[in-house]
Amino acid sequence: MAFPIRKGVARSLRCVVALAVPARAFADTPAIAYDGNARQLTVSGATMSSGEPDLFPAFKDLMPGDEREQQIEIRATGVKSQVRVFVRAVVDHETTHLLSPITLTAAVSDASADWLQAGTPGSVFAHPTQVATFTSDGSTVLNLQLSVPTSVGNELADANKTIRWEITAEDDGETIPAQPAGPKKPGLFGLAATGDNSLALLLTLLTLAIIAFMVALFLSQRNKR
Repeated sequence: MAFPIRKGVARSLRCVVALAVPARAFADTPAIAYDGNARQLTVSGATMSSGEPDLFPAFKDLMPGDEREQQIEIRATGVKSQVRVFVRAVVDHETTHLLSPITLTAAVSDASADWLQAGTPGSVFAHPTQVATFTSDGSTVLNLQLSVPTSVGNELADANKTIRWEITAEDDGETIPAQPAGPKKPGLFGLAATGDNSLALLLTLLTLAIIAFMVALFLSQRNKR
């Protein structure tokens, strides 16, 4: 079961985390982004084979004795009052048992935050866990540190692949589920769809005009024979 750590201990651990990981997230770091103007929550940076967001890309191919770190960037724009971001891990019973020897510590990089939990990968996020609160536009980083004891076998190497993440934002009492922030769907001729169909219509008309010209040219040459 996840458990809170006393404030003094939390501060000490947070200092260790700050030294162990960079202050900024890298481009390929999983990112949870909330747009208050569009009231839209998206997750980007890493996906599982199912296409769902993967918050643990660094925790694959685990071996006994491994020590891993993972950052998750959380940012919000268009904040009008207060926005809270929650993360929950949905883990089946078998996976929970496999991951039980592993220790996971989660801390927010913001020095003003007091939130910190430790436990197993399933227990830390077993329930919707508030990982960030924004009263104005901003960003923070959730630092995860995972420790694998040397006593375990290799059967848990990819056990965390079966974790399904439920990520939500709460804005003015409304719960907003996350959606993948993948590339824009390809439009006509492989061009990215932009929401404006004028370009697609123009290309369609141009294509039809070229086809009509080629047909007319072919018929003209055949009639001359």
